[in-house]
Amino acid sequence: MRLDTIVDDQATRLHRHLSRYSARTRWFGIGRSIICFAELTVVLLTPSNALLIPVLSITDGARCDGVRAVSAFCVGDQSSGGEYARWLLVAILLVAASGYRPRWTVIPQTWAVFSIASSISVPDGGESISLIMSMLMVPIALADGRKWHWTKAERPSSPTWHAVSFAAFWAIRLQLAYVYLDTAISKFGVSDWANGTAEYYFLRDNMFGVARPLDGIFLELSKNPVIVVGMTWGALVVELAIAACILSSGQWRKVGLGLDVMLHGMIILTMGLWSFGLVMIGSAVIASTPAVIAPTPALAEPCRGTVLAA
Repeated sequence: MRLDTIVDDQATRLHRHLSRYSARTRWFGIGRSIICFAELTVVLLTPSNALLIPVLSITDGARCDGVRAVSAFCVGDQSSGGEYARWLLVAILLVAASGYRPRWTVIPQTWAVFSIASSISVPDGGESISLIMSMLMVPIALADGRKWHWTKAERPSSPTWHAVSFAAFWAIRLQLAYVYLDTAISKFGVSDWANGTAEYYFLRDNMFGVARPLDGIFLELSKNPVIVVGMTWGALVVELAIAACILSSGQWRKVGLGLDVMLHGMIILTMGLWSFGLVMIGSAVIASTPAVIAPTPALAEPCRGTVLAA
């Protein structure tokens, strides 16, 4: 097959995907709101003296070195111990979660998430993923002129912003698939995961173990070797399946979303990692956005032979 034919075929496929893609859907709105709500629970339900608690020699309050200096906890009046900054972040995340004017609220949202991820004393993986996803959402939201991200887009976006948001959408899918793929593969190198006993120990961990009222049920079930091996290896299989589904077609992405909700729903029920679980579910919702006929301007149909003509 000639090179120009291959290039034209790929350009045609890209044109077809672009013409059916639109991020300005309720899927994007729901996913974005879930992520914002997850971060909102962190700053709303946790006082600043707990968020910025000194941790040995690692930190003495908010971390403000280097680029962290632009964090909400590091600018302005510090006499309140971070309380003013915390309530400012609550307000920003509340507005972003409401879905109002995504084009104008996505930058403050990203700054708020950055402030949490970079300055609190003990951030977890949820904060890191939330920051990455918020940054990747910026091009999509900047192309979104809707008043509320719950409504249907009526006007077409410009071809440039349409293409940029499509690239950002693919970046979100690739990033999320990598997280699940890397998480699953890395666990095979840990003996407890490889031999199928990891869940037995996790359920009994003093900090992250199963909480009431389900502790009795899961602790009893985990005494059965077959069940505990199924729980341990089952989690790895589900993570690999989520990664594969996210990179597949629209119907398979929905399957991946279902698996993601099931996985993190169980983690929330057993370990109580609410904000982390919600961030991952919200990210999966955005990554699972189905192909729809977008109200976009007509994109020029690629013509055969244009490569040689150029």
